[in-house]
Amino acid sequence: MPELPDVERFKRILARSALGKRVERVVVSDARILGKRSPRTFVECLQGASLVEARRHGKHLMARLDRGGWLALHFGMTGALHFVQDLDKEPPFTRVRLDFRKDGHLAYTNKRMIGRVDVVDDATEFIAREKLGPDALDPHFSLAEFRAAVADIKRDVKSALMDQELVAGIGNIYSDEILFQARIDPTTRVSELSQASLKHLFTVMRKVLETAIAHGAGSEEFIDQMPKGALLPERKKGGQCPRCHSQLSVSKVGGRTSYYCPRCQRG
Repeated sequence: MPELPDVERFKRILARSALGKRVERVVVSDARILGKRSPRTFVECLQGASLVEARRHGKHLMARLDRGGWLALHFGMTGALHFVQDLDKEPPFTRVRLDFRKDGHLAYTNKRMIGRVDVVDDATEFIAREKLGPDALDPHFSLAEFRAAVADIKRDVKSALMDQELVAGIGNIYSDEILFQARIDPTTRVSELSQASLKHLFTVMRKVLETAIAHGAGSEEFIDQMPKGALLPERKKGGQCPRCHSQLSVSKVGGRTSYYCPRCQRG
């Protein structure tokens, strides 16, 4: 599932390849991926408009239209964003495609159809309506706000990190990486963490996500681009801890498959 580093990469693709361009044609190959608008209304909102600003919040990507409104993309389990110059290279499972006037094509792909493409009136209202917490890398998101967000949480720390209403952007894979780097057992209850541990977790959360973005790593693709010492390349059956070389443990935490080192991540 695409997580914050993936969506940041998609944002940069959009910003680099699509901003300032006028949409000449909108192709909806499968209307099931659309939000509340009908295919006809969706096309009318976009056709002839220019994308003038890119914004990411957690796992959501939005692009402001010059005529008002925002294109809103959520990538679900298998979604991605691609820019191609030639339609002969259109990627498989393209569900929505924007054709720019003599200047390439922006394709939203989604193999499993778990995701959403829509046009919304206002980005801030959309974020509130989706009940999204602060973006994990928002520079205005402070340690004090992080502590306040998790203050009354009785669940395990992994579930808390994945809760988009608390902090937006982290999923199953990067929660494992963050907790590994923080040396915290994923089953530890948030209420059991000291104030110092919460501060350390907050700092590590930021560092892990920023490192993944800097190295072009994603949640499923390009994980081998993470620097030495990262858990992700070993996050597999038979994987070994990159720190102590113990075999990683695998268990269900918060309903998701979790990988962690039983020696380095103590409760």
